[in-house]
Amino acid sequence: MGKILAFLLALALSGDGWTLKCSGNTAFPTQRLPKHQELRSAGHGQSDKGIGCHMGNLLKVLTYNELDQGPSFFLDFEHAQPTEAETAVWNQVNAVLEEAQTILAELQSYTGAGQEIREAIQNPSDLELQEKAWNAVCPLVAKLKRFYEFSLRLENALRSLLEALTSPPYAPTQHLEREQALAKQFAEILHFTLSFDELKMTNPAIQNDFSYYRRTISRNRINNLHLDAESEVNNEMANRMSLFYAEATPMLKTLSNATTKFVSENKTLPIEDTTDCLSTMACVCRVMLETPEYRSRFTNTETLLFCMRVMVGVIILYDHVHPVGAFAKTSKIDKGCTPNLERDLPNSTEGLLNALRYTTRHLNDDTTSKQIRALLQ
Repeated sequence: MGKILAFLLALALSGDGWTLKCSGNTAFPTQRLPKHQELRSAGHGQSDKGIGCHMGNLLKVLTYNELDQGPSFFLDFEHAQPTEAETAVWNQVNAVLEEAQTILAELQSYTGAGQEIREAIQNPSDLELQEKAWNAVCPLVAKLKRFYEFSLRLENALRSLLEALTSPPYAPTQHLEREQALAKQFAEILHFTLSFDELKMTNPAIQNDFSYYRRTISRNRINNLHLDAESEVNNEMANRMSLFYAEATPMLKTLSNATTKFVSENKTLPIEDTTDCLSTMACVCRVMLETPEYRSRFTNTETLLFCMRVMVGVIILYDHVHPVGAFAKTSKIDKGCTPNLERDLPNSTEGLLNALRYTTRHLNDDTTSKQIRALLQ
């Protein structure tokens, strides 16, 4: 856990000028915002006395002076409810999210047909074993198809949220603070995505089952045989599913592509509106993790891991959308200072590290610091 926190606290989108400004024992993120997006929300101004402060067991962060005050609001991931203005989009996205837990439960219980497949391969002339393997694989492939189709629904839900959270006249930071129920849904999509991908990466049976299914279909085509299951997962669908499951983190890849497509298709919308939405979300999550006052408002300890997953997710999306990515060497954090935070949080961080290792676009660029690369070794 220390490794992932060290990475996130060292980075947290410092490539776009995000850093921490400390006041007493509380940390607030700061960013040099474009003129048209500067905010002066009432009640959010904070003193910038002091440059370093302790958070958790140890966190020393040095910042440059004269940075504009950034967002410091609490994003209620546990209890946010939609306002009347949010209801239409919230209902649309909620219809998708209601299925998310079922998808995760089915993936978690996915054991595969490894035994049946092995026996069929070892005894190619035994028709009974061939049929047994086929009957075991077909319902599993139908389940994998449902997972893939859910990713398409999740992609559409993400697009609806991006449209709502970046639309004029409000700046993205204002959207996130005003429309907390939509921000919560955005976070829930990212949390589901990383949870799904963690489970997928540790279950080789998924690709083994699907590979056997495709080989069997191909073999029967050559022999002019038609199987009933082929009508449910035809060749075109099988090709798309194959590309999806070939990814190390297929759900995150889907969302990354969707975010990039959203930016490219909305040419009248400044790219900064999307990247600021992502970087603000990352910084808000980080501040809530680091600030005892905010942490104490969580009623569920799982919310800490939830914040961490969301922070990783938005960093990856940011890295895909921003021209220079999330790892550029433009951080305002003093290079001689190594942030370190030790905290008793849930222990499932390897999947998050793998997502950063294998799903980001710019991690291996020359502009990425050696320190950040070392944290992901």
